[in-house]
Amino acid sequence: MPKTFIVPSFILDIKRLPSLLKVGGFCASFSLASMGFAQDVLPKEDQLKLKLADQLLVRPVVPDDVAPTFTSSKKLDGVMDRQMRLEGDAVIRRNRTVIKGDVITYDPDTDIADVDGNATLLKDSTSFKGPKAKIKVDAQEGWMDQPDYELRDIGGGGKARRVEFKEDNEIEFEKLTYSTCRPENLDWYLTASRMDVEQDTQTAVGTNAVLHFFEVPILYTPVFSLPTGSGRRSGFLSPTYGRASRGGVKGWDVTLPYYVNLAPNRDMTLFPRYLEGRGEQLGVEYRYLDRNYTGVVTAEALDDAAYGKNRWAFGLKHTQNIANGLQGYADYSKVSDDLYVDDLGKSLNGVVNRQFNQEVGARYGYAGWNILTRVQKFQTLQPDPNPAYQVLLPYEREPQVNAKYVRNNWNGLNVTVETDATKFTYKGLVNSSRTFKEGNRAYATTSVARPFMTPGYYLTPKVSFRTTQYSVDPFPGQADLNKNITLPTFSLDSGLVLERDALELNTLFSRNILMTLEPRAFYVYTPYRYQNDLPLFDTADAGFGISQIFSENSFAGNDRIADNNKVTFGITSRVLDADTGIERLRATIAQRIDMEGQRVGLTAEQTPIKRSDLLAGLSTRLVGNFNLDGVIQYNEQVSKLVQQSVTASYRPELRKLLNASYKRVVNPADTKATSDQYELSGQWPITRQWYGIARYNFDLISNQVLNRVAGLEYDADCWVVRVVHRHYQNTSVLATSEIYMQIDFKGFTGLGSNPINLIRFNIPGYEPISPNPAPISPFESYE
Repeated sequence: MPKTFIVPSFILDIKRLPSLLKVGGFCASFSLASMGFAQDVLPKEDQLKLKLADQLLVRPVVPDDVAPTFTSSKKLDGVMDRQMRLEGDAVIRRNRTVIKGDVITYDPDTDIADVDGNATLLKDSTSFKGPKAKIKVDAQEGWMDQPDYELRDIGGGGKARRVEFKEDNEIEFEKLTYSTCRPENLDWYLTASRMDVEQDTQTAVGTNAVLHFFEVPILYTPVFSLPTGSGRRSGFLSPTYGRASRGGVKGWDVTLPYYVNLAPNRDMTLFPRYLEGRGEQLGVEYRYLDRNYTGVVTAEALDDAAYGKNRWAFGLKHTQNIANGLQGYADYSKVSDDLYVDDLGKSLNGVVNRQFNQEVGARYGYAGWNILTRVQKFQTLQPDPNPAYQVLLPYEREPQVNAKYVRNNWNGLNVTVETDATKFTYKGLVNSSRTFKEGNRAYATTSVARPFMTPGYYLTPKVSFRTTQYSVDPFPGQADLNKNITLPTFSLDSGLVLERDALELNTLFSRNILMTLEPRAFYVYTPYRYQNDLPLFDTADAGFGISQIFSENSFAGNDRIADNNKVTFGITSRVLDADTGIERLRATIAQRIDMEGQRVGLTAEQTPIKRSDLLAGLSTRLVGNFNLDGVIQYNEQVSKLVQQSVTASYRPELRKLLNASYKRVVNPADTKATSDQYELSGQWPITRQWYGIARYNFDLISNQVLNRVAGLEYDADCWVVRVVHRHYQNTSVLATSEIYMQIDFKGFTGLGSNPINLIRFNIPGYEPISPNPAPISPFESYE
């Protein structure tokens, strides 16, 4: 049988091939096996598979050295086993590699293609175009003069004097430019004497580079490195710098992070930082991950010239799987002084909370039981010298053991048992809220509920018993306390769920709408016990709102149990998207009637007053991305609104955002406002490329601006500039003013101080302009 080879549309007999080679004026398309141009005839079923695979562009995984070679051209000259000359739109394809040119001379013995005129090499997500090239097709080695190149994985490209394709998929550029800008809009570009791209390791390393911005050189670096994929690698990250006024010291703040890729499951980032007027700071973040443990360690230190002392911060978060169901953990953080986060902190969380958790413990779960044992301490910062503005120190747990058992649907009953034993210690000075320096508290709570559930109604009676034992040591001048309190609580929760098709709303919402009506009645009874002599270890007022009005206790914590003889009636109505289940609108109105008056207070006994509070709430998720959430509370005894809260947001499209909120809380006893603030924030395009961002938070009681943010963003084709100013009140006498400036060259680096985290923290819903080029379509490299 004669030797044959396969082509996408027909089979040629090799004996007739020489007479067919010298043909002009037609497009020849055939397959040349790279090993001798011939292979045994494939079975018909395999021929069919190959044809279908080629038509569907599904390439079988075939090594380059045995893969078929496809060619096409307007004119073809040559001899079968000798040189071939392809003229006019000449193309050679093998696997995912495409070579094009005006004229291609191909030698099968050496597997070398000489390309003259409009030389093009396409491989995977890279492309090169130049006047001349020589390429070894199988090894994909060779060179190209004066190429225009694209590295599509990172959205970059440029020009070079010469590019060489070396073994192991390495590409070497000489005298090159690089940018992620479009050629017709080359706002910034990098010039370098050399750049080596290793596609296997997805890295690009260059030397003697100068960054040009609008033709002006702004940065020189002897060595630079770029990622060409998503893999991690060691190298310098974008530096940050800016000016700030903190703690009376004004000056530059510059950080040059360096990332170290230690292992696939470990890495480290170094943060060398210079603060003008203070000195040099070194920070480090070490992350690790394993099958049985994970964690992160952070540390930073500075010999502060302005403060006159060494200042530092340390943090550790670690989780360890010890055995099946048993997990240990540590969450520890500490700073050197009360003003550290105001003067040196990079985290907004520390400025807001001013409290650092120091906790070590273990958790165990098995067969419905969840057991926690821990030691928990706190570092609470006190930056304000005014005692009226100082933060109240919490009690520390040394230690706590908590066990909780939950069993649902046990013979129709829901059973919960919880026990807890804790030793509390207080490290601060005595004040009106802290009368005990340390003490032991143990409690046990058991509750049994029997729910009756149907699609249209529910009824849940519940009985619970709580026993609490105290043994505490007071501050000097106070009496010891050893006391046991046992209180039962009975509650009855009931409701209906009525639903109908709201045809009259279909036109308004342009979709099928369901409407519900859900009346609810809730009764709770707890007898009175005197508790004013008990400590407040972990308890606060739970507030009064939509989520709390149907609860059994008006306190959050375990040191107070409110005496209750209250009934709450409420109605909720929902507007639902019938096709998706999305809740478009929810309105609730509820009235809680205190039939006897509550006597137990947080810090003192209350005069029992039969109260009737009316609560109304509205929440919307309307089509058009306009959202409104509001709550009001009306007290009939004082005939006043004692709580008003409203939040509105409008988000018609990406990067168009407006937020507004107002909150006022009044003390019913003296009708004075305890909180009265409003806030405005947003992000909005000013022109096609300019965006404005702002936040304004004002306190009406102190007549003071608490937080003010204003900034601009400019989005060009391949770079972004951000300028943001923030002024916020740290304490009653201390304020911080900062200016963040950043130029982000998309897909390359950023210069300045990155304000994105700051903006996100202050403006809910903010969407930053992408710092990277747009992702490449899978159809862009279809050739």
